[in-house]
Amino acid sequence: MFDKAEQRSEELSRNYELLDTWKRRGDELLYSMIPKTVADRLSKTKSSLSTCEAFEAVSILFCELVGLLSSTVKETMVVVETMNAVFSCFDALMDRFNVYKVETVGQIYMVASGAPERTEMHAQNIAELALAMLESIRDIKTPDDHEVEIRIGVHSGPAVAGVVGIKVPRYCFFGDTVNTASRMQSTSEPGKINITDSMHTLLPPDKFITESRGTVNLKGKGETPAYWLVGMKG
Repeated sequence: MFDKAEQRSEELSRNYELLDTWKRRGDELLYSMIPKTVADRLSKTKSSLSTCEAFEAVSILFCELVGLLSSTVKETMVVVETMNAVFSCFDALMDRFNVYKVETVGQIYMVASGAPERTEMHAQNIAELALAMLESIRDIKTPDDHEVEIRIGVHSGPAVAGVVGIKVPRYCFFGDTVNTASRMQSTSEPGKINITDSMHTLLPPDKFITESRGTVNLKGKGETPAYWLVGMKG
């Protein structure tokens, strides 16, 4: 009788250990999809609405790989290999600059700073990241030995962020700031960082080098002042 009780106790202990292991794996998977602070809140409330927040000031960056053709199977394989090399390189920069990788869609890479962790340094964090992204791809070549080119657009302003989806939850950003940042990317040029006036005013002139590029025509906004982020001083 005591042997059976001991056996049941051992089985129960193993089951608890297995349950704990699977819980840790589930948490790790959730943390890989959404920020830890947001994931913890979601786990407690079980409601994605509890994760929705309005942020007064964030900086959003869009980066696109340009010049890659994918009209044939061979060209598509080159694009996929190149994207993997470049985006893996970018992933390694995220913690270094206190920014959050929002998502990748096709050849576009999206990053935010100032949410979910609020910081007054969001514009500087994104500016330093953008410059590091340009620097990091200099040694990367496509499988057919061509140079990799990217173009970047950045905008600072208010946004709403929260978890969307149940089976595959994602931490998403919404609002005009996101749309404007995306349009700044599409009106940028290969090898350059295109920033809005609102982003420009947040960058200390004694730390960053910028150049006016006049105005760019943004859909829904018309002619909008824009600047090139060139580098850092010192």
